[in-house]
Amino acid sequence: MSKRNILIVTCALLLSNAMSGLDSTIINTALPAIISDLHGIEMMGWIVAVFLLGTAVSTPLWSKLGEHIGNKRSYQLAALIFVVGSLLQGLAPNIVFLIIARTIAGIGNGGVVSLPYIIYARMYENPRKRMQVLGLVSASYSTATIIGPLVGGFIVDAFTWHWVFYLNIPVGLLSILLVQIYYKLKKEPHKTKPVDYSGAIFMSVGLISLLTGIEMIGSGNNVLVGAAFIVAIICLAGMAHFEKRAADPIIPSRLFKNRALVVDFALFTLIWGAFVGFLIYSPMWGSRLAGN
Repeated sequence: MSKRNILIVTCALLLSNAMSGLDSTIINTALPAIISDLHGIEMMGWIVAVFLLGTAVSTPLWSKLGEHIGNKRSYQLAALIFVVGSLLQGLAPNIVFLIIARTIAGIGNGGVVSLPYIIYARMYENPRKRMQVLGLVSASYSTATIIGPLVGGFIVDAFTWHWVFYLNIPVGLLSILLVQIYYKLKKEPHKTKPVDYSGAIFMSVGLISLLTGIEMIGSGNNVLVGAAFIVAIICLAGMAHFEKRAADPIIPSRLFKNRALVVDFALFTLIWGAFVGFLIYSPMWGSRLAGN
């Protein structure tokens, strides 16, 4: 690829990265308007949770799909799903429809945030240059998450909360188009190993059950909460069992043999969880206090 093409593709991927970061926090200041219009404040947590769940579950699946059909096609498919999810969110007539649409967007977001890293690695063979680009990726995402609440507040005041989601559509489509035209790397090698369907199913059902159980604590039937946790434990244990014998596991077990890496995973989970919780709920309750 020429330097010009590499630069354009990099900007296209940075656009999608910023779009993802913006979508993660722009909804925070729009939540009061959304709840007021669609009602269902008791389901407010699900609006955020399903997006993060869809991202978490689909991220390793997208990377595996890229190994089989190519990272370019996988990225374009992920971005298209994200755009469709954004369109459906803006058209949502009720809170349940919005939650389903946000789940779809979260599934697409898993590929939008993960596949560009693989593409960068193929475009920038020089490690120093690659790290500089990855620094730009982190900067663009962090900046987008910071300005997200400000942009969301402006859009809600100037237009309606629907445009918080419509904003993603032109950005996502532009990124897909630029990648299609300018990403002309040599044919990507495709894996011939069988897809680890068992691991993918067990992981997805296990994580979904775990989140469902956590979300129902304090508001749902204790029996259902316990059943959700039991299903989660069984599925995650089943995934660990099948991953040991899979030719191409979704999550290689060797990752958890690195103690330093496991500690980093744990710390990242705690820090990011606190950060996301603050970003989501502080605008919501802050607006309610201001109204009182």
